[in-house]
Amino acid sequence: MKKVKLQINQLLSDRDISLTQLHVKTGIRLAALSELANGKRQRIQFEHLDKIIQALDIEDMNEIFSIVKEDEDTK
Repeated sequence: MKKVKLQINQLLSDRDISLTQLHVKTGIRLAALSELANGKRQRIQFEHLDKIIQALDIEDMNEIFSIVKEDEDTK
């Protein structure tokens, strides 16, 4: 089975910023960002997605999303 995965941790690493810094830039609760980054949250609000895209200067949706087989997600 395939699953959509957010690449927040990879994006933060690539841009050398922390989850806390993303929280400050976006105004999104730190707990919500942590859940998104760690795959604990099943839904994302478009408003949050917009804020993350702006804060991380994302030009292509493929930067933030990937499609993985569910068993690969556990590695």
